[in-house]
Amino acid sequence: MTVSTAVAELNAGERLKNCGERLAVAVIDRLAGIAADKVDDLSDQVEKMASGGGLKLGAIFGAGNALMAGKNPVIGAMKGAWGALGTGPKIAIIVGLVLLGVLSPVALLLLLVGLLVAAIVSAVKN
Repeated sequence: MTVSTAVAELNAGERLKNCGERLAVAVIDRLAGIAADKVDDLSDQVEKMASGGGLKLGAIFGAGNALMAGKNPVIGAMKGAWGALGTGPKIAIIVGLVLLGVLSPVALLLLLVGLLVAAIVSAVKN
């Protein structure tokens, strides 16, 4: 074996090593790009769910925010759910609560009158 063949073999080995390193760098770069794209897609999907996810997701995020802030998660869930509601359901809930407050004394009065009638009927029978 001569010096020139030894140098040629060494150069071939070095070239192979360099090509392998470049190939590894290219593969890792490509995989990192794919992973970054997937993370971006997932992030976009989570943002879409959070913005228009509805009542349940609003309650979950509200409870999570309250829990991280050290507050009551039940109140946070109610606030999150309320924030996720549209205008129509909010108005319907407010009107229902107002009607409940107005009509509760009437319902209580009807209950008392019914009990009074039942007591009178019971007294007359005996």
